[in-house]
Amino acid sequence: MKKILFMGAIALLAVTACQKNNTTPVLQEEPEKEALDVRISPVMTKVTQTAFETGDAIGLTITRSAGAYATNEKMTFDGSVFSGSLKWYAEGTDGATLTAYYPYSATAPESFSVQADQSAGTSESDFVAGIKENVLPSAHAVTIPFKHKLALISISVTNNAEGEITSMTLTGARLTAKIGADYAATADETAAAGSIVAHKTADGTFVAILPPQTVTLAVTVTTAGNKQLSQALKEAVLKGGKKYSVSIVVNPEDLTVVTDGDITDWEDGGNLDPDDTPAGDLVEKLSEGYIIYHEDNYTVAKMKDGKWWMTQNLRYVPEGLTPSSDLTAVTAGIFCPLKVNEGHTAAEFDTSEAGISAKGYLYQAEAALGLKVGDLTTVAAAQALEGAQGICPEGWHVPTGADIISLVGKSVGLETNKNAPYFDGENGSIKLLNEDGFNMDAFGAVSIQDNTKTAGTFMGWASGYPDKLSSGMFCGSTYAGVTYNEKDVESSGIKNLQFYGFMPMTNKASESAYTCNGSKVSYRIAAPLRCVRNPEEE
Repeated sequence: MKKILFMGAIALLAVTACQKNNTTPVLQEEPEKEALDVRISPVMTKVTQTAFETGDAIGLTITRSAGAYATNEKMTFDGSVFSGSLKWYAEGTDGATLTAYYPYSATAPESFSVQADQSAGTSESDFVAGIKENVLPSAHAVTIPFKHKLALISISVTNNAEGEITSMTLTGARLTAKIGADYAATADETAAAGSIVAHKTADGTFVAILPPQTVTLAVTVTTAGNKQLSQALKEAVLKGGKKYSVSIVVNPEDLTVVTDGDITDWEDGGNLDPDDTPAGDLVEKLSEGYIIYHEDNYTVAKMKDGKWWMTQNLRYVPEGLTPSSDLTAVTAGIFCPLKVNEGHTAAEFDTSEAGISAKGYLYQAEAALGLKVGDLTTVAAAQALEGAQGICPEGWHVPTGADIISLVGKSVGLETNKNAPYFDGENGSIKLLNEDGFNMDAFGAVSIQDNTKTAGTFMGWASGYPDKLSSGMFCGSTYAGVTYNEKDVESSGIKNLQFYGFMPMTNKASESAYTCNGSKVSYRIAAPLRCVRNPEEE
């Protein structure tokens, strides 16, 4: 699609001539009529920054009263109309409903992701769809009005700084939308939040397309000399087909968001206002049940132990690390999450965006605690890490043994707290935790027993429960034990260290029996991480 305006609909007219003569007509069998091609003439219902380009393809579905006549047929644009190999059914009085969407996908899309870098243009991030009812077979091209299904942010700039603005970035939005059967788009709440580099139009306005969602955005301007200035915006509800305006003034040392701006295309969604919360690595919205950490949204809840907990697994990639999907990478520090394979015969790595967003990454203890793998060489150093922030947000920490016991009541190696709010009398209860929004499950782990191992194994899948992961471990920060290369000989060097973490187990017949107790977790095991907020910070 090109950045030009296109509004015309091409109507193809068929003219039939009737001839008369004075001879006696000879009755002949009427020849069978040749089936007519289905052709679509597109019209955008609002002025748009994009128009269809020759070679673009849509997916077309035709539904009659008796059911689907054609499903997701590929139709290609020739500069005037969309066409393909699809023929009309025999003419009659049975009208059909035509639905179409762009861009075409081999299977009808259930999701659509906008590009993170839209600096070259927004066309590949613009999901549009249209519908036309009561359509009869015809030689004419059917005109279908297409509508934008995503939201547009338009940023006008007054630049008082020296040098030009080299880029404009929006952070905090989810980039993936779920697409309904009617092609309505809604943000995928399991998708991780990310950044979008906006496109600079000919008139100097910056634009970006993102899925409809409730979002707290931040605008970051990069000026000449690579200087960055940021401003958070207030939470806003972005709707499909709407354009939202932001007007900013860039000064040498800061930028200001103002609330005026004209609507020139799409439907008017209004202005996005500045927020008083400073942009940065952490934005806390505790009363609204979430935080933003490194431009990614996480749900949080104040549990009955009186502490704020992340209710999603951390999916932050520390600087210098790359998530691994190789079981022999025993010092990678961070691994992709796990899933059950298609044959339901084992666990495997899940490298998909959706999987990572839903389950987070798996961290070895040293990486979770903010160190490099191999840094821990003494018991004293391990003991000193209790309550460490690690890779958690500022003011939060990797859970301690005390945090675990005060929440679920039970752990190997620690005294049981029968008064813990999520202790059911025998175990820490996943059912009780999740009734209060903790979202705990068995996510599995990469098991690496100690630092002498050259390969890990998948932990979590069992043949008795083939459809799910049924066990796992979580990172913690309280020292729990040590083994040496020679038994009990400290001078022989450390072979393994252990920290107290969670161990969820769902290998039960009933969800009400699922457990989440504390456990000793070897420091080379790669496991999920939930952070807990420091009490003194409340």
